[in-house]
Order: sequence, then C-alpha cells, then structure tokens
Amino acid sequence: MKKGFTLVELLVTTLIVGITLTVAYVAYTNIIKGTGKQTKLLETQIETEVGIELIRLDIEHAGYGIGEDQDVSVVEVNFKSPPDIPNDPLYPEKLELSLRSVMNNTNQSTVGWALVDCSGGFLQIAGDSISANTAVVYLGAGNRMFVANGNFGVCPGAGFYVAVPYDPAVSSGCGTNPGDQYCNVISYRLSSSQNLDTCHPNTRNLLRRVGEGTGFPLLNCVADWVVTFDIDRNGDGSIDVYDGEFNSATTSNDLDLNDDGIVTADEIRSGLKKVNVYILLQEGRFDPKFRFLNTVACVTSASGMNVASGNCVRVDTGAGTLDLGLPVDFENYRWKVIKLFVKPLNL
Repeated sequence: MKKGFTLVELLVTTLIVGITLTVAYVAYTNIIKGTGKQTKLLETQIETEVGIELIRLDIEHAGYGIGEDQDVSVVEVNFKSPPDIPNDPLYPEKLELSLRSVMNNTNQSTVGWALVDCSGGFLQIAGDSISANTAVVYLGAGNRMFVANGNFGVCPGAGFYVAVPYDPAVSSGCGTNPGDQYCNVISYRLSSSQNLDTCHPNTRNLLRRVGEGTGFPLLNCVADWVVTFDIDRNGDGSIDVYDGEFNSATTSNDLDLNDDGIVTADEIRSGLKKVNVYILLQEGRFDPKFRFLNTVACVTSASGMNVASGNCVRVDTGAGTLDLGLPVDFENYRWKVIKLFVKPLNL
C-alpha cells in the first residue's frame, strides 16, 4: 500500500517553498530598484558630461574672432538678479559668468575661419569652407586687429585678412554703434526656480544664455556653483594668484592688475591664465535609505546663494578650500562636486 504525504510534511514543504519565493522576490525587487538607481545615476552622469563639455568649449573659445585692439571683456563675472525678477530685494544677486567670442559652439554656422587675399580681388587661400555672403568679422592676418564686419566674398580693403563667421540674428555683445565689432556674449547663471520632480526643489538649473535670449538649462539639479581665476599679476608669465576673483574692492587677489577698481580688456588678456569652475549638483534621485554626511558648517557661498541649511560641501582646490552651499533637507540626496579647469586659448 502506497503512503501519501502527511499534513505536517505538506505544511513544512509549503513553508520552505514560501520562504524561498519570498527571498527570491526580495532579491529581485532589490535588483530592480538598484538597477533603477544606477540607470538614473548613469543618465545624470551622461547629461553632466555633455553640459560640462559645452562649458569647457565656451571658455576655451573666449576671445575667438575678437580683435586684440577691442576694449571688450572676453571673460567677465558679475552678480545680477535674474531677468524675470529684476531688482527684487528678496532675491539676492547671483553669480553670472559671461564669455565673449564670435563663435557660438551650438551653432555650426559660426564655427570656422578663412584666410583670404584681397590684394587683387577676393581669393581664399586657407581655412574652412564658408558660403558666399555669410556674415563674417574680418581681422588683420598679421596683427589680429579688427578691420570690419562684412560678408564673405566681399573684400573690406586691400590686403590679407582672417574671416570668422557669425550669426547676424543674435544681438552683438561687443557694441551696437556703427562700426563696432560684432561678437556673441554667452552667459551662465542659475535659474530662479526648479520644477523637475527628480530634482531637490531648492536646486536650480544652470542656464546657458546666448545674446539676449532666455537661455536653456544646461545642467539640472544644481545646488551651487563658483567661478575663480588663476592670474599672473606681475606679467612674468607665471601664476601669482590661484583661485582669485574677477574684481575686488578689498584685496589684490583679482584681475584688476593695477588696483584702480576697473578690470580692462588688456588686463584680462595679459593676466588671465585659467578659469576654474566648481559646481555642486545632485546625482540620482531622492533616496530615503541614503544619508549624505560630507558637510561642513557655512553661512553663505561665494556665488551669492543664500545657504539656508547652514551646510556646505568643502572643496579642496589644490591652492586652498572653498565652500559650496547645500539646500535645506539635503540629507537624502547624493551630491557631487564637478571641477573644471580651462585655459582660454584665444586671449
């Protein structure tokens, strides 16, 4: 006579199977959650790399196509209120980095150059392919001085010139008087609000603005950012000041080389050796199981951000330290400092 399973054996088997399935389910859900977190982290990293590369290109090309005789600040830092809430005493002025050049790295039609011979008619002898009648700035081929704004194919006079294309649909950032050289002004600043549900509500977008446009978000979930400069103050070719300021009324740690209160175009060209950008941004999403602990006490940051949390991330710059502010309720987010060191190549 064959014996079946007893009730106790069935209960024990069911319990074992249940425990096994529960463990497998928990492991599976943890894997799915972990994959989601890693996917979001990877997306953030890719977006950040693209944005940082564009900032690097803009800084590298500051001064590109601008005549050396022009009184134009090719790199400039100011503290301004956002255009949508100007002069609001309740909203502090924020850091804005402005870069001037003829090129706009997001507009391919402005990328390129051509060497032309106008000694006996118009003849291109080197450079990139530029369509006839494209708006260009002409510079002297031997001295890089501004000659004229014009059209490709039409000589500004007799001689050799470098032609650099520009976008005439964008207002000039170099001057609007007749005869002034054309150039773009590309500015970076934090937005006044943030509405992405994946970002901490008190973070901001880092906007890239061309001319008088409203700008587009280049980096999201930014808590704070600071721009400093490596400077040769005595003209010997070596850096005297690391992580200095653009201008300061109280120190000589800046690009005002003769300390007269005004930073001139010549002082920028001769003194500026490197632009350093430090950005504190959120990486990934809100995570109730994570706690961010790498903080120090602070009050405000160098960018003008009001650090209501009283907590900062301290950055070792190699020449000292600086603080980047964290928003309130920052603990359940991952925060990452991006460091970018760029030498302008067209000063």
